[in-house]
This record gives sequence, C-alpha cells and structure tokens, in this order.
Amino acid sequence: MKKIVSFTTVLFCSLFTTACNKDFLDKAPGVDLTEDNTFLNKANLETFITTIYRYGVHSNFRYRVQGDAVTSPDRNYIPFSGVNATDCIHPSSSISDEGDASEAAFVNNNRWNEGTVLPSTIVNVEDFRYYIRWIALRQINLVLERIDEVPDADEVYKKQVMAEVRTLRALNYLEMLKRYGGVPIVDKVYDAGQKVDVPRSSFRDCVNFIVKDIDESVPNLPAAYSASQTGRVTGLVALAIKSEVLLYAASPQYNTATPVLGMTNAADNALICYGNYDPNRWQLAADAAKAALDYALANGYELIDEPANRNPKELDNGTVGPLGNYRVSWETNNNKELIFMYQGGANNTNAITNIGNAPLTFWNASCFGSFWSGISVPLNFVKKYEKLDGTPQTWDAAGGTDLLAKYAELDPRFKQSVIYTNGYYTARDPIAQIYSGGKDYVNCKGGFWLRKYIPRNATSANFVMNDVLFRVNELYLNYAEALNEAAGPVPAAYDAVNAIRTRSGMPNLPQGLTREQFRQRVRNEIAIEMLNDDHRFWDVKRWLIAEEEGVMKGNMEGLQITRTGTAPNYKYAWKPYTFETRTFNKNMYLHPFPLTEVLKGNLVQNPGW
Repeated sequence: MKKIVSFTTVLFCSLFTTACNKDFLDKAPGVDLTEDNTFLNKANLETFITTIYRYGVHSNFRYRVQGDAVTSPDRNYIPFSGVNATDCIHPSSSISDEGDASEAAFVNNNRWNEGTVLPSTIVNVEDFRYYIRWIALRQINLVLERIDEVPDADEVYKKQVMAEVRTLRALNYLEMLKRYGGVPIVDKVYDAGQKVDVPRSSFRDCVNFIVKDIDESVPNLPAAYSASQTGRVTGLVALAIKSEVLLYAASPQYNTATPVLGMTNAADNALICYGNYDPNRWQLAADAAKAALDYALANGYELIDEPANRNPKELDNGTVGPLGNYRVSWETNNNKELIFMYQGGANNTNAITNIGNAPLTFWNASCFGSFWSGISVPLNFVKKYEKLDGTPQTWDAAGGTDLLAKYAELDPRFKQSVIYTNGYYTARDPIAQIYSGGKDYVNCKGGFWLRKYIPRNATSANFVMNDVLFRVNELYLNYAEALNEAAGPVPAAYDAVNAIRTRSGMPNLPQGLTREQFRQRVRNEIAIEMLNDDHRFWDVKRWLIAEEEGVMKGNMEGLQITRTGTAPNYKYAWKPYTFETRTFNKNMYLHPFPLTEVLKGNLVQNPGW
C-alpha cells in the first residue's frame, strides 16, 4: 500500500495553504486506485466508497490508531492497520462524571479532568480524527464532482452513492460542530497549485449545511441493505443525524444571544452560537426526532422490549437469569435497536475495514475494567440510578453496613451497566471482588467498574462487541427532551420517556411535573440510558452544566468497601470518599482548534484558548 503522506499533504495544502502536487488517493489493500481510475467503472468506485467509509465513520471509543495515522500532514504512516489493547483506551466516559480512567495509558483523558487541555495537544487528548475528517471530506467532494464519469453506473445507483457520501459529510460536520462550533465549509475539491483561503462559517450556516445534505439524501437512501452491505448508511441513519444536530442547535450552549464565553471580536460570536434564543428551534428538533422515530418503527427498528426481561435476575453470584432488555440491546450484535455502528473488523482479524464486517473486535482488559485497570464509575454517577419504585436512592455520607442491599434496590439498568461488588462479571472472571483486599479493587477508585459493552460470556480479553453511533432509544429521548422544551411536559413527551423506562422495569414518570422537573428527569434518563455511548461528555456541555459541582468540576466520589463476616454470609460495608478534585474552565465548553492550524492565519481560535 502506498504511504498516505502524499494524499494527506494534498488535502491540507488544498484546504488551508497553497496546494502541492496531486498524487494517489489512499486505497483499499491491494487496489491500485488513483483519482482518475476511480471513476473508470462501478467496481472501482465501490472500492473507493469503502475507503470513504473507513475515513468517514468514527468510533465512539476513540481508537488511538485512527489518529496516529494522520496526526499532521507530514506523517508517513499507513492508517487503520489494526486495533490492539493499547489503542482502545480513550472513551469519553472517563472525561465526565461517567467514569474515571485508572491507568497511566489514559493520561490524555486525564488532561481534561485537570483542566490542562491546550491547542497544541487537542488532537492527542480527544479529537484524534481531526485530520482524518478532512481527508474524508475531500474524498466525498471528489465523488460528488466526478460520479457522472462512471460509465456503467445507472442514475438510481449514482443518486444512492451521492446520498451516502452526503450523509457521511453531514456526520463529519456534526462531529466538528459539537467540538468547535462553526468550521470551514468545504464543498468542492481544489486543484493542485490553487491558493485557498476558507474561513470558518457561522454556527447557523454549518447547521443549515448539515440539514441540507440530509434533506437531499433521505429520498435516495434505502431503509435497509443486504447482510453483506451492513454498515452502509440508510435513510434512518440520515434522519438520526438530523435529529441530533437540531437537538444540539436548540440546546442552551448554542441557542442563545450570549455565548458562555464570548469571542474577542464580538462579531465572531456568530461562529459559536446563533446570537439569539428562538424556542422554535426546540420544535424543529422535536419534529426531526419524531420523523426519525416514525421512520424507524415503520422499517423494522424498535426498542428491544420483551416483557419477561423487564425485571431480570442479573447473574448475582453466577445465578443465571434473563439478562434484561437493556443489556440485550447493547450485547446482541446488529440487533433491531441499533441504527448505525462503526463496523470495526472481521471477527478473526485486526483489520479496520467497514462494510459488511462483524462489529468491532475488542480487547476489554485495558479498556473498561476488571482485574486491575480500566474505567471505574464514580459514585457521582451511580447516584443517578433511582430505586425500583422511581424514588431517589440515599447514599449517606456516614456510609452503611449492607452494600448489596443498596444495589438490590436500584433500577435494573444499574446491574446491567456496571460491575459491582459480588456481582457476576464474565465467564473468565465470574465474581467481581471489589472490596478492600479483593483483586478487582485495585485502582477502582469509584468502587464500580464500567460493564456496558462487555459480554457476560467473554472467556478472554478479546471479544466481538457493538460500537454504536446511533440507536433507537436515543430518538425516544431526543423527542422527549425537545418536545418538553418546545411545549412543556405534554402526553407525547411522557410517552416517549416512559417507553424507555417501561422496557427496563421502571415505573412511569409521575404526572403533573413542571417543565423544569420534567427536564431534570429526562436529563437523568438520558445519562443512565446512554451510558458509555459517547453522549454524556457532550450533553453536559450543550446543557451548560459541565461546570456544576460533581459533573466535570469539583469532587469525584467513590466508595471504600470492606468485607466483613464469613462465607457464605459476607457483608460489605461502604463509605463515600473523595478520590479526585477536577477542574473545568469555561473555555472547555468548546474545543480549541489545533495550534498548527490556527498559526496558518486562516482560522479564528475559539474563546479562551
């Protein structure tokens, strides 16, 4: 395979400086593909489409290998060579109250918790795909400009391909929008030697650009593909992107006259917010979520909700029982609740190809938790789990003597989401020994390990998992949140969130809630339901609550756990303690652009950086 340096250099020269010599596109293994022969026939184009998916679809778990390939324009690495245990250690759950990274290899995530993120390090500490996105965008624009040259492609196929790549373009702009606000809109391919000076577009223009791409794409996208084409974007993928971008656009961070931290030049505030508050933006978000949800239900997607699995017997001490609908929804590969996933690689290979492959092959020991390292869950987050009757659980500062009794009272999603003291973990390590002196207690500062996405039948540190970008449950919650903000807690908003609660054995929300009360309950529901799905880090920022005590700032609490008594009647005493104090500065609501890009003189840096 040809090294990527030439293509990457072309991309960046064309975007932000003067262009250089044009060379080969990056190509799939074993395929000698150039810009010209890509469009000689449909087979070559399909190969290139696969390459676009490789560059254009991200993982929620931030595999460092994806960024190492293209961290700057002059790197000589071949991208996407595989994933190993040291690559899959950067999920966003460890840079919010969802989790705490326990291992030295998570050091980049810890920079967020210390408030020491810098423009010179942003690519390393979160946005590994910054440069890869621009490669994907150039590839997409090339297809849109030259697809009519393919002689054996009929109009239906060409329209589908254009809809696919436009949807991927919208996805990549959504990912940039929620990090940076307005970014340069690049919708054409620049020629070699052409000087280009593309400034940042306003937040409003970027939202409109994304929505336009989606609206033009949906009519030409299928509702489903054959099994061999699993992973290609469908009409529902496009509608889910639209739902999310309009939800963000309506949220307090952006739907405002005054940004949380203003730009040096007040006129530049349009880059990071609308410049006014418009309640109709919430209605647009509600309409988009409803349209996506209706499309999903009409085309075979739905919540996994078997009544017998609403109240699971969750494998305490190895006792086998139903897993619970929630756990089935993330543990079962390619199920009817999953809309779009990063298709990481075939089951027995390290390859990061995309279309038609099994879900991601994953190494758990270094990534989430067991044994000695991973992501532990702070008590700050565990406090969000209600009791089975829907009332708050109490966690007294003085502690208690029967921790297992506390766990038994909680929302069934608790035991399906975290690894808890004396609970069943996996076939490899059946019973979690999370207590002083127990082997799983070392480095477990929160007192719980993050379980979600680790299957119960794992017998080694290598297993196949889902890596989900969009799910049906997200659409229900998007709709409930947006509709409440637009119209108050109307029956349809209740119905949407109660559908999520019912399938996990939780009672309906109480009637008569005010808009503010409903808002808080829905936000809590989003936190629990979307745990470790790369939502919390962005949600607390779009809601402007990241700086509140115990969210991304202030004391992070865990449990000190002590085992008492004798087998088989052990008791577990517990006491809260503070294991870390985190820093969150207002400038961290937005990412800084990489310093090397700002120094080129084309990009206005975000405020406070």
